[in-house]
Amino acid sequence: MKEILHKISEFENLSKEEIKTAIRDMIEGRATDSQIGAFIMGMKMKGESIEEIEGAAQVFRELATKVDVPDTQQLIDTCGTGGDRQGTFNVSTVTAFVLAGAGLRVAKHGNRSVSSKSGSADLLEHLGAKIDLSPQQVAIMIQELGIGFMFAPIYHPAMKRVLGPRREVGVRSIFNLVGPLSNPAGAKRQIMGVFSEKLVDRMAHALKGLGSISAVVVHGNDGLDEVSISSSTKIAELKNGQVVLYEFMPEDMDFKRYPLSSVCVSGVEESAQMALSVLKGEESPAYYMVLLNSMFGVIASGITDDKKTALQMAEESIHSGKAYQKLRRFIELSQKL
Repeated sequence: MKEILHKISEFENLSKEEIKTAIRDMIEGRATDSQIGAFIMGMKMKGESIEEIEGAAQVFRELATKVDVPDTQQLIDTCGTGGDRQGTFNVSTVTAFVLAGAGLRVAKHGNRSVSSKSGSADLLEHLGAKIDLSPQQVAIMIQELGIGFMFAPIYHPAMKRVLGPRREVGVRSIFNLVGPLSNPAGAKRQIMGVFSEKLVDRMAHALKGLGSISAVVVHGNDGLDEVSISSSTKIAELKNGQVVLYEFMPEDMDFKRYPLSSVCVSGVEESAQMALSVLKGEESPAYYMVLLNSMFGVIASGITDDKKTALQMAEESIHSGKAYQKLRRFIELSQKL
């Protein structure tokens, strides 16, 4: 660990084997809290390479508690890194239900709030869903309903060892990146928001290296880890083994821009109100923002690469009532299992 820390302190990237060794030393108790803290800070200052992100994610994928569902190639996740500290409502969680309403199979991975006002687990629990389901129960949800939720702490026990040092250091780190890359159901498709523009390209290449079929990685230029309704968004699209980078603007789909404050909330209650309003088809800045994110989710699913068609699918999911119905049935089934 000392050798690895020395290398990081010299701003040298670690090899894939070195990062795997470091992660295993930390989660298996061979590294001290001080060394974990130094690793977090050093990696943050150096910046994580694609190889480092990939190697770390491989360890957590291997150690994750698996959810066994057939045909992972058609499974999609909407989990992002979080950590944008903007206080928006739960865009990616609402997007997951819009995608499920459009007929996609969704394996939603998520956690409680760390830096936001409301995490996906907080929102679903507030709405009445049971979130601490076993792998077998989540598999039933995905099979019967087309959407299941995997509460991260249950599926990544290996993360426990680094929780204390992460909280004490209090900066976003490589551990924020490996969570969304470690879907316990093995989803091969993903729309992923990231908290930094620098990560857009890197995370898309990491997903490619980890075997994703298609993915859309996004960062709003107003700082959001979502496709933004208030500014342009940097997009990295993984398709046919290639990563393509471009900028997207709401105007590209004839949408107006709205101030960031119009999609921000004070807590889980307000987030829940906004989420339900969107799923019921009430037009608002939040509604338009979910449509844009769902559009890219449909594209990530591989059904179509035409934005207009993808947007129509998202609109139909909401206005037919299917997206809202998925949420109602999700809550009911989670309580029964």
